[in-house]
Amino acid sequence: MVSDEYPEWTSEEWTAAWTIHVGKAYRCQKCGTLVMVTKGGVGRLEPVCCGQPMQLIEKPDTISDTPGEPE
Repeated sequence: MVSDEYPEWTSEEWTAAWTIHVGKAYRCQKCGTLVMVTKGGVGRLEPVCCGQPMQLIEKPDTISDTPGEPE
């Protein structure tokens, strides 16, 4: 059932509306833990590890093995 309040969207419309994108990677600057988004969606992602916000990794394929070391 389609309502006026919640119209049906195509998969392309849903994907375009996503604010959380598959493939984004985050790293803890303290312990080196890595997190990668494997399922996109709409919302707000603010990953936290060791009591501090995790840093967005711009190029996940160039991540160093040392925590806190810049990429």
